[in-house]
Amino acid sequence: MPKWFLNKVDIVGGFLSGLSMELPRGLVCIIGPRGSGKSTLAEALRYAMSGTKGPTDERYSLIKANLGQSVITATAQREHESSLFTIRRVFGQSATLIGPDGKPVSGVDLDRGTFFPIDAYSADRIEKIAVETLGELRRDLLDELRADELHEIQLQVSKHRRLLEANADAIYSTEKAIGDVNERIEELGDARAQLNALPVPSDNESSNALVEASRQQQFNREESQNIEEAYSAMAKFRLALKELIAEYAEQMRRPLSVSESQNSATLSPLYRQLAKAVDIIAELGERIDSEASDAQKYLESTKENLRTLHTTQDADFARLQEKNQAVGAAVRDRARVQQSVARLETLERQRTLAHEKLRELREQRKEMRVDYLLERENISAIREAVAAVLQREAGNKVRVRISRNADSLEYQQTLLAGLKGARVKNHDEILRALMRLRPEQFAQILLEDDLGEFIDLTSLGAERGRRILDSCRENLNALALEVIAIEDKISIELNVGTVEEPNFKDASELSSGQKCTALLPILMARRDTPLIIDQPEDNLDNHFIYETVVETIKRLKERRQMIFVTHNANIPVLAEAGLIIVLESDGRSGRIAKSGTLNDCKDEIIDLLEGGREAFELRRKKYAAE
Repeated sequence: MPKWFLNKVDIVGGFLSGLSMELPRGLVCIIGPRGSGKSTLAEALRYAMSGTKGPTDERYSLIKANLGQSVITATAQREHESSLFTIRRVFGQSATLIGPDGKPVSGVDLDRGTFFPIDAYSADRIEKIAVETLGELRRDLLDELRADELHEIQLQVSKHRRLLEANADAIYSTEKAIGDVNERIEELGDARAQLNALPVPSDNESSNALVEASRQQQFNREESQNIEEAYSAMAKFRLALKELIAEYAEQMRRPLSVSESQNSATLSPLYRQLAKAVDIIAELGERIDSEASDAQKYLESTKENLRTLHTTQDADFARLQEKNQAVGAAVRDRARVQQSVARLETLERQRTLAHEKLRELREQRKEMRVDYLLERENISAIREAVAAVLQREAGNKVRVRISRNADSLEYQQTLLAGLKGARVKNHDEILRALMRLRPEQFAQILLEDDLGEFIDLTSLGAERGRRILDSCRENLNALALEVIAIEDKISIELNVGTVEEPNFKDASELSSGQKCTALLPILMARRDTPLIIDQPEDNLDNHFIYETVVETIKRLKERRQMIFVTHNANIPVLAEAGLIIVLESDGRSGRIAKSGTLNDCKDEIIDLLEGGREAFELRRKKYAAE
């Protein structure tokens, strides 16, 4: 990915109307009193490059209120190139991108933030990342760095998940079919035993003929039903095909431009090409429909032939029944039970086939699940590689670690949903017990309704275990539970000890100031795109600023452009900012009061960031006296 730098920003209209500034590479610090427009300027820079993608509702409201009437023009350039790209934005309209040749660049969606990638964080956003030990905010920090590669893997993960979901639907459908067949088999009772208990009629030949004719009646019904279903499916297919072609053909035949438009000549060849494609599709559709029509005719003729055969067989069966009236009740009873046995045999064949299909589906599911998990492992491997690079770049005061399959937040939420209606107390205790079960393990227990195994593994007791298991079986989809995502947990830690005796603590366990201090080196090191940090000192811990934040800025500012909105003098002074921009406001609008180097703006730094020269001198004397 090419490295970009913001070169210049001009704003016309809105709170910062008339603002124009050139931005050097390295560290830029924006200072000023409260209400002077510092956050508005930070949002203007972010908005110029990536639109309204990313900001919270609060910051979106700030953009709309203070920049909604603005025209923002920004220029950016690639590293080692002198040519400039220009972005022009008007709130509520699509951005315009002008290339180095002065011509509009088409086919670029600037709001995706991929053409001009930029990182922008407020203190609130940084703290949210710091406190979230389980969730996606920390994972996003890593995933964005290999976004294209991970996108391809995620597509494969989604594909495998869809296959697993389709497999689950097929399993449930087959299990239902087996259940339905079992009910019908139970309704028939023990037909074979009933047949064996009946006496064999003296006219055995007539009895056997009647039995065979009765069996054929059962076969005839199945054949007629199969033919009708095939005919109906073909009719539905033909209708759906015609409707599909008609719907999309109409859309693709619509004119692509207005006749008075200057683009008509450009779009006319495309319109002709689409019209040609529609004609070809329509022709193919007619050929397919013709084949389907022939198949329907063949089905119809076969149905007629079959109807003739069935009529003949029905007549034979009626004659046999009439002939066997003389044989007596024994033959009729035996024929009736034989017919039940024939239905039973048909149902048993169906059940055998369904069980075989179920076995195949479950075997397929094992392979699908392996493919799904392997792709997820690839994601974890990429995150570990990214974490290693971040660790190296961020320095030894912070630590980034990946714990595979340790973020079980989604699993916990699923289990809580399963407990609804269980009428049990101590949900926290129960949840801890359930969390000892792996998702696939618990899914198997649910599928088999294995109360004994459940009690052994959770120690929840028979009565309570039965309630919990019944509730989860009712509320949860066991096959979906089997492949629930257990995400990686990202630990971001700060060394609050010494180099000799390190004591690393996760950012979530630190004070408000230390939280931000732990995150900033990671945010600065994660990539080379322009970085905007809005007032991090709202939570910064001064004890760690120099040895952690300042040192990281000094080490990385040569490779990436950093723009800090700050009230803390340590950042511009100790990190040696290349440009200081001082804002001021009359309450109605903001403007640049001064800009320049540290020497140029030292009075403003002392006044705004040190509390004034008198306070600064007083502190200096006290430090010297001590």
